[in-house]
Amino acid sequence: MKTLDTRKGLGGLGLGLSTLLLAAGPALAQDNETLGWLEAINQALSANQSLAAAQEDLEATHENVSIAKANFLPNVDIHGLYLEAKAESVAPNANIIPATTGLVGATLTQMIYDEKAFANYSIQQSLYASQEQQVKNTRFAIIAAAGQAYIGVLLAEDLLEVQNENLELTEQNLQTSRDREQVGETSFQEVLRWETQLYANKRQVLESKSSVLVSRFALNQVRDRPDEERYGLHKLALDANGFIFSSDVVQQALDEDDKARVVRDYLVELGLTNAPALTALDLELEAQQRQLRSDDRWLIPSFEFFAGADHLLITAGEDADALDIDTNFWMVGASFNWSIFDGGANISKAHQAGSELRALQSQRKELQTSLEQAIRASAAVAIADFQAIDLARSQAEAAQQNYLLVYDSYLVGEISLLDLLDAQDQKLTAGSSATVALYTFLADLLSLEQAIGYFPFLEPTDQVSEHVRELERKLQGE
Repeated sequence: MKTLDTRKGLGGLGLGLSTLLLAAGPALAQDNETLGWLEAINQALSANQSLAAAQEDLEATHENVSIAKANFLPNVDIHGLYLEAKAESVAPNANIIPATTGLVGATLTQMIYDEKAFANYSIQQSLYASQEQQVKNTRFAIIAAAGQAYIGVLLAEDLLEVQNENLELTEQNLQTSRDREQVGETSFQEVLRWETQLYANKRQVLESKSSVLVSRFALNQVRDRPDEERYGLHKLALDANGFIFSSDVVQQALDEDDKARVVRDYLVELGLTNAPALTALDLELEAQQRQLRSDDRWLIPSFEFFAGADHLLITAGEDADALDIDTNFWMVGASFNWSIFDGGANISKAHQAGSELRALQSQRKELQTSLEQAIRASAAVAIADFQAIDLARSQAEAAQQNYLLVYDSYLVGEISLLDLLDAQDQKLTAGSSATVALYTFLADLLSLEQAIGYFPFLEPTDQVSEHVRELERKLQGE
């Protein structure tokens, strides 16, 4: 029996999982320009209007700190007076007031101690620092959104590549069936079946192309760029973008439940230290504690130093020349204000501040609990995703080998068309699963990094390496 071997080049058409997942090069014909991971994120940060508004609000809040600080600096007032009266008059202190009077003067006051002013300055500093953390949290959300959009494009492009490879296999199998039909080794019905499969695969390619476009629109939107802007993307690799999962020590430890828990514990510890939302609430608590101390000190008087001088410029009237008026006046002194009783309002304010403090403390406990739970859940998902990558790769390799064996048997007529179709479908499914496994892990790892408030690709390399080494020491019991 004459057989046709069209397997030449099939090795190049295999999944080649490591190349498929990590090799560079866009799936669609792109412009020469390429867009990197950090470049896309920085563009999203620069273009986001919510972040810009939050930063302007932060600047406005910083002015509250400056305003509060102004209470500690000298206060200088310049004043003047021009008085025109019907005639000279006598003041209650028996001084003569000319009919026409003009004077200028200045007064300086300096706060020596005022509990409310001191408290307000500390409170405004804490509130400003808290808002800084809230802006940081907004920034992290934008970073995560841009990163997820970038990963979405890579996933869509690689899935399109898998579909294109599958289409090429179908085209080759169709040609093989036509050749076999010409030499009488198969029927025309088999050719029609492969043509049907070809149309279905072409439709799948079209759907994948539309997915690439939609994912690109999303990435362009978060970057505030035209929807149809074209570019190539740099691929993401596990060794460069895997954070703690790039460590061989961590990878080996994930198979043991106790050591996997150590990994989760470490991530929780890192998250509770870095999470902007928790830090922001801690600063609000600090501000409220200072407010409570201030309200409890309502009996402490405030002290102020003052000095001033006036100079009489104009004295005019019927007897102005005869008036004995000192044209210069100065004063220096200090004053204090002591509020003894104000109807109980100060006591009520202290009680109110205490209740608000306890409410914030309860919120802090709830936030810490929910944050820890979220980090542990995200870590568990990321660990499972990472382990699934090897399984998906092995599945894809097995499906590739199975396809080649089935193809050989199909050529010699030992199995039917349906067996080859099933093997090709398994190869397609396994290839798609392997692609999805990698990018699902990268997307979930990005969510984990947002939860712990730490994006390693934005931090110094030495610092990131130290975090990895610290986790390795914990896993090794050092």
